[in-house]
Amino acid sequence: MHRNLARPVGIAIIVGLIGVLLTLPLFPSPSTTYFMGLILQVMLFVYLAQAWNLAGGLAGLFSLGHSAYFGIGAYAYAVGVAKYGLPPLACFAIGLFLSAVLAVITGLISTRLSGMFFAMVTLGLNEILLNLASQLTWLTKGDAGTYLRKQFTISFTTAYWVFFGLCIAAFVLMALIRHSKLGTLCVAIKENEAFSRAIGVNTGLWKIVILLISAAMVSIGGGFFAMYQGIVAPTMVFSFSISIKMLIVTMIGGMGTVFGPLAGAVLIVFDELVRAWLGSSFGGVSLVAYGTILVICVLFLPKGIMERLRPASREASS
Repeated sequence: MHRNLARPVGIAIIVGLIGVLLTLPLFPSPSTTYFMGLILQVMLFVYLAQAWNLAGGLAGLFSLGHSAYFGIGAYAYAVGVAKYGLPPLACFAIGLFLSAVLAVITGLISTRLSGMFFAMVTLGLNEILLNLASQLTWLTKGDAGTYLRKQFTISFTTAYWVFFGLCIAAFVLMALIRHSKLGTLCVAIKENEAFSRAIGVNTGLWKIVILLISAAMVSIGGGFFAMYQGIVAPTMVFSFSISIKMLIVTMIGGMGTVFGPLAGAVLIVFDELVRAWLGSSFGGVSLVAYGTILVICVLFLPKGIMERLRPASREASS
């Protein structure tokens, strides 16, 4: 009985959530604008977390430097349109190409290193790009940031719809990959890479493939982020906190699960509310909030919210 109800209830919740997101912009008011801003932040990081989930959740590529792809996408767009007057689509293509190059390099590194060693290398690559963006003032304007003219930006409402569409696309892509040959191979590599290699799986190739997809998604997100913000600065896009948010949102929700990043969105909501209520009084309060949530997650939800819900639904149905 419970098993028969579990899936329809889950579908009903998701449909209801989508309905709320679709109708919210139709009732403009100060409170609606506030909640739309909060939801936009949530959608941005849910999208980025789903991209991280492909590489980190499915294939076990524990990256601490995914904000590198985000920054590349943002700067490719900002510098392309502001300095060189390139068409927006060309700027997105450049960002995708540069992110793909970095993804291939990172994938090759992953064949030599794993675990925390791989994570530290990805963090180092991101720090290199952060310093380059700060120092190459002739290209990026350094810490002053690259400003975009109004015709190259998008409005708040347009950004809302853009990231809504990106989130839907990300979940569809994750579901397709999770149940495809690529997803099966990635899970096998994550669970036992040595055995996968022994039975003839080209683990290096599939790591690069999944990293390419993940990097492309993050790069696209960075480009649209630049369009929405109208300014790109090194610490805005190559920030370690962006990578950490991708990771923690996925961990809280459930690594390798389709809806894990959506369940982990509670972190972004909590973070934004804490910033709004206590940010002006207590500096660094969001870092304390991250630490608290991470400790609670490790102690009580080591496999994430989705992994905890699955056994519960099975027990209820038995």
